[in-house]
Amino acid sequence: MEKNSKNLHPRNKFNQEYDFKKLIKHVHQLKKHIVVLPDGRQSLNFRDPESVFLLNKALLESEYKVNNWDLLNGSLCPSIPGRLNYIHYLADLIQPKNPKKVNVLDIGTGSSLIYPILGFLEYHWNFVASDTHIPSIQHAHKILNDNPYLKKGIKIRQQENSDHILKGIIQPNEYFDAILCNPPFYKSRDDYRQTVLKKNQKLHQETESTKTNFQGLSNELWFPGGEKKFISNMIYESFDLRDQIGLCSVLVSDKDNLKPLKAILEYHKTEDVKMTQMNQGNKINRILSWRLNK
Repeated sequence: MEKNSKNLHPRNKFNQEYDFKKLIKHVHQLKKHIVVLPDGRQSLNFRDPESVFLLNKALLESEYKVNNWDLLNGSLCPSIPGRLNYIHYLADLIQPKNPKKVNVLDIGTGSSLIYPILGFLEYHWNFVASDTHIPSIQHAHKILNDNPYLKKGIKIRQQENSDHILKGIIQPNEYFDAILCNPPFYKSRDDYRQTVLKKNQKLHQETESTKTNFQGLSNELWFPGGEKKFISNMIYESFDLRDQIGLCSVLVSDKDNLKPLKAILEYHKTEDVKMTQMNQGNKINRILSWRLNK
């Protein structure tokens, strides 16, 4: 088992060690990926993408009764405990106009549809899930069709203009209490490859290997200008739509991006700018949030 729990949000239901016996009952294929640690505890090879996918599939089935959850080939496999962390911290930040009907927009939902699934099942939020990638949208619709009860709170929209993030998705007279986003990190395919090469060299793996324990589609991994440019664009678009947004939030992986991004918000006298740190094991993520309406 893996002790990853004490760093998670206090309401995160994955704060305990994984019960692999229970998980295997839901996803039988997980059994062949179990490894026994020297102290006799069970764990997984977390460097193996298939092991990671099966674990997250089992977590969704066992805890949320989500059936036939799958991913489009090659797309990012989300960490359910980590994604749930964002949802809980967002719940702490939101100040909804009507607590009984909270509307949230997920930017770049991907084929997993994971944030809307978790947000709807944990808090009964209503979601619009957006993406530019048509195959991912089609796959997300399949998840809804396999779990019809999710359709009560989740709608999916295509962003037809890849130059825009919020514009074209937020419709006239529509209001969102919150926006969440896990943006692309790298600047290009080459930037991604070079980063993986350096990481593998540091781990004493094959020096020319670009293999990694995570994968992702191009629109999930890179954006011209990288994470900082994507979030900057999102900030400026949020100003143009300020009357239709309560709280904007976005994950920031590179801590060096926080200062210039916060400088944009402060220059425009944006209210309630916050940086919320989230921990998951040794990994640190940050939520940058700003308020446009109270």
